[in-house]
Amino acid sequence: MNEQFARRVQKLMKINMKSEVPPEIISRLVNDSIALDNRINGKSDKEVIDILILKDEQHDSKSIGVMFHILTSGENVDLYQKMVRFINGGGVDYWHNALCNMNMILFECWPHIHLACKEQLIRLIREAIRQNVKQIENVLMNAFRVANGSFDNVSKQRMFARLSAIVRENDGWFKAQRTAAALVGSIIICTSSVISYTPAPITSQDTFRESLTDFVCWVIRNKKMDCLTLGRDFVLVLIRLAKLPQVEEIWKDILTNPASYGIASIEDYWGKNHYLQHVRISIELERKIIFMIHSGGKNLLIYFSWFANKYFRGNDGPALRAECVRHVLYLQLDVAKAPPSAFENRIQLLHLIVSTAPPGPEQQWLKLCLFADWFGCDERNPSNFTYVELPLSVVRYALFLSPSPPHQNSIVQSSHCSHFANSLLEYLCKSVDVLFPSNVEFIRKNVNNAMRYCRDRLQHNLAQILENSKIDRKVTELLRSLFPDFVRSGAIPIPRPRKKPTEDPKPVPKVATTSPSTSEFSEKPEKIDKSERRSKSAEKSSPLDKPSSSKAAAVDFEKVEKDKKDKEDKELNSSIKLLRGEIASKMETLKSQWKDLDDDADKCETVEALLLHMLNTEENFDEAQQELAGQCLQRIMGSVVVDDKSLLPENEKDLSESFTHPIYSFLRILCSPPNNDDSARDIMTTMMAAMREKDSSLTYVLLYFIKGTYGSRPKEAIECYKDIAKMSGRVVDEMLASDLQLCAVTDNRLFAYLVPFVFTQFEEEVMGTPALLSTLCANFDAVQLRSFISDIVREEIKIFRKESFSKMVMDSVEWATTPQWVFWHLVHADGVPIEWFLSTIPKLDAKAHDEAIANILLMMKRMDREPWAGLVRSLFCRLPNKDDTFAIDALKILIEDTDQCHKVGDVVAGLIKKLIGNNDILGVGVRVQKKGNPLKLTLQQLLEHLQHFSATCVEKKHRSTETFMARTSLQEAFAAIKVNEKANLLVKKYGNLFGAMDIIAQDTKEQSSSRTLRGNRQGSGGDKQQSQQQQKRKANDTDDEQNNKKRKMHKDIIELSDSDSD
Repeated sequence: MNEQFARRVQKLMKINMKSEVPPEIISRLVNDSIALDNRINGKSDKEVIDILILKDEQHDSKSIGVMFHILTSGENVDLYQKMVRFINGGGVDYWHNALCNMNMILFECWPHIHLACKEQLIRLIREAIRQNVKQIENVLMNAFRVANGSFDNVSKQRMFARLSAIVRENDGWFKAQRTAAALVGSIIICTSSVISYTPAPITSQDTFRESLTDFVCWVIRNKKMDCLTLGRDFVLVLIRLAKLPQVEEIWKDILTNPASYGIASIEDYWGKNHYLQHVRISIELERKIIFMIHSGGKNLLIYFSWFANKYFRGNDGPALRAECVRHVLYLQLDVAKAPPSAFENRIQLLHLIVSTAPPGPEQQWLKLCLFADWFGCDERNPSNFTYVELPLSVVRYALFLSPSPPHQNSIVQSSHCSHFANSLLEYLCKSVDVLFPSNVEFIRKNVNNAMRYCRDRLQHNLAQILENSKIDRKVTELLRSLFPDFVRSGAIPIPRPRKKPTEDPKPVPKVATTSPSTSEFSEKPEKIDKSERRSKSAEKSSPLDKPSSSKAAAVDFEKVEKDKKDKEDKELNSSIKLLRGEIASKMETLKSQWKDLDDDADKCETVEALLLHMLNTEENFDEAQQELAGQCLQRIMGSVVVDDKSLLPENEKDLSESFTHPIYSFLRILCSPPNNDDSARDIMTTMMAAMREKDSSLTYVLLYFIKGTYGSRPKEAIECYKDIAKMSGRVVDEMLASDLQLCAVTDNRLFAYLVPFVFTQFEEEVMGTPALLSTLCANFDAVQLRSFISDIVREEIKIFRKESFSKMVMDSVEWATTPQWVFWHLVHADGVPIEWFLSTIPKLDAKAHDEAIANILLMMKRMDREPWAGLVRSLFCRLPNKDDTFAIDALKILIEDTDQCHKVGDVVAGLIKKLIGNNDILGVGVRVQKKGNPLKLTLQQLLEHLQHFSATCVEKKHRSTETFMARTSLQEAFAAIKVNEKANLLVKKYGNLFGAMDIIAQDTKEQSSSRTLRGNRQGSGGDKQQSQQQQKRKANDTDDEQNNKKRKMHKDIIELSDSDSD
């Protein structure tokens, strides 16, 4: 192969030219560049331009050669500028050729070329935009498209950072584009896909996600009318990024000013298709998908397995799955050209993409992408009906898919069959009411339109899906309520409960029956039993039976409430009298007018006016007056917390109507005082601390207010919370723990909503002390724990730090059992390594700390690294006790694997020799005169553990203990103990251990000798037979080298030496 050719190929891509063949398009780029160089060497710029614009047979070849030099000129600025001058010299027509070649490189070469070559292409796009070359917007659109298909996360981020910077620095060109719907759609779809899986920044220097979000919002605001081309996919983008504060502003803009977007309401987006679905994924992905659909057949599972391993395993896997679902749904298949199996392959591919995604938020998002066209199936747009049959076909495919035998490497598991079909239908039914609560009727009508179209297409086959016996009864009920015209109602007789006022109903034993009505009714006994109990309790506690007791209780309750209210009024009046000047009169006026103000908005305005007067007053408003004013305000406004009612609305994403209580006006000024005045913030903090003394719930209400209103930028508001803790004389983590504990008791839903926010925003406080974690573990239920672990797995929350972890573990062992198990679930989820437990292992009490010991043993069982000296030493540092099996259990776990057994034996042997060398021989539980007074490991303590270990673990099935004790290095270490004069006492004290070591050593020696003898006998008795076999081989085989090799092999087998026995 030509050396020049090979060198140029390696400039474009990473390849081993000795064993690999470059792609055809790469070879063409190289060959055309060589041919171009041969023609232009030694020519002036004018002559070169004349050669390039000459339209001969090699016109395309010359332009491709120019592109090669542009791609490979990253380190040669002069060469790049020279090539750009050649293109400019060729005029508009030659720029057209350059654009065609740029598209060719994006489509054909992008997956192969170096990152530096890609950056050079982006650089040329930037130059073309700067010169306002016609149709460069198409190349830019394709650049966004292929950049989204780059499967190296680092290179993808660099590409999107450069592309977004190009658009922003040429904002005049971008805003002047009149027909840029395809470009705008590609930018929004591809960039939002990258944002969705980019983790939140950890440091202030990590601005990629923030800048990309600002870029997308900037594009949307400047091209509002072009967003209509995306249709309902634009709504999906906004839903996907809804938690970002910049996108929240877009939502508000659409809802308050829809005319600027060319729509009357959000329903117009839902009712419109996205006709440019093919530009959402890269050419490479699109070709693989088309191949699987056209040629999959029986091998589709194999193809998809390779496809998923290559494209879905990275951080961008969930986003790419969603893009593939939308692309496959809208993929146009030519009936005349596509094979008959292509339509079924497409359904199977959709099923595989969605069902093999990890359960949880990722799979829920894919289900929304699958059924999005159902939610927007408006009959006013007939094209909406084109894409609604496929999701129901996926449900049908899953229902009739037979589960294969369970196998860990199989793609399709049993959960991907009827169970998955049930989950799809359940998601469809439940999403109608929660997707857009304000547009429930619109969504409900649309899904019924979609189902009506499917009925017309499938005819009687629809009943085979909706009334299939594999569909769960609860899902059938959901379908019946959502689609009353398409699912037949089942006749469920509801028996009337009998009234027996004198005695409680006896439980009726269950009787097996085949009657559907009976079986269906038996699933709802709880509801009927409750109604019966209510009726009976009502009869038993009737006023006719016990009039005196019920009336007395009511009178007592009213009296207590009245006394409490009178006491509060007296305290309020006395506090107002202590206020001075105009503030006192205004507070009195506020108190007298408060009951007459029925509207919360009026109350908020009144409170804000009073607070602004306090902050701007020139009177002597000292700290004592501030505390009095705060307590008066708190009594007048009352508490926002109501018993048996959560502050959190049913739709947690819509908090627009949540902060209307007057207390939130106070919190708003507290977090954002006028002109950010520090003195005003100090006054508000003092008042808030005083208010908290009367109402402890105010500070967790403040956390709720900060999370709900400040989004991802709550830094200054969080500082307000910390200032309140300081003013109240409490440590931040202590006040957080008490606030969350109170919140868990009074409002459990709000508690689950606040916990991730607290652990994210107060990371130092959470990781440093165990008080907050104790509150968390004591109040989590199963659903909240699963959600919290999900946040940990997605790296949104980090709980533990190495320097404070030991303290947390030792504090956790004092908790109740259930909080401890929650704690250990979090430890496993956070991926805490076993190395963090080394200082904790010697301190654990075998009788009192069972939960911690059990979990550490399990972690050692699953440990993915070899044992090391530090771990073994920490085990032997535990005080020996016959009732404590932790150390020997751990040692038994460490030697289960043969290789690890040898490693542990060498570590223990080295530890023994080190103790002998340091003269640490006698004593058990010896303390070191150092900080913390730690235990000192001695040889006697180590032998005590080993004797206990040998007495309980020998003669087991796997004989790993014998293998461990027979290790040569360990035998040598015990021999060193015997010859040490100071250790003679230990040899006598632990005679059983030394005797066991001697017996195991003797048995090992005898076994090795018998193997050697057996090998020698086989060698002497088989010489004659071996000779005959060799002669036969020589007669039948002409390859002398092979015969010699075989004879040599047999000779090695026979001639065993004594060293082989080891």
